[in-house]
Amino acid sequence: PGQLDEATLKRLNIEIMQQMQESGIAAVSDTTLRGKHCLRAAINNHRTQRADLHLLVAEVAQIGEDLVTESLKLAQPSVGM
Repeated sequence: PGQLDEATLKRLNIEIMQQMQESGIAAVSDTTLRGKHCLRAAINNHRTQRADLHLLVAEVAQIGEDLVTESLKLAQPSVGM
């Protein structure tokens, strides 16, 4: 995502957020921080462990990678047409 422009990154973040909410992984939300669109998680449960946060970050990264890979495949011209 380092090479994505802000508008594309915002769309990607929104899609990640929606997929996480729909799958029940986490109820993340979005916000703007210092002019940049980002995802946020409010941690309210006193039983939250460090491993839970690592899982959250790993899921965000995996969903993001999957979405970028999928969009790159769609952007490539079909062979044999």
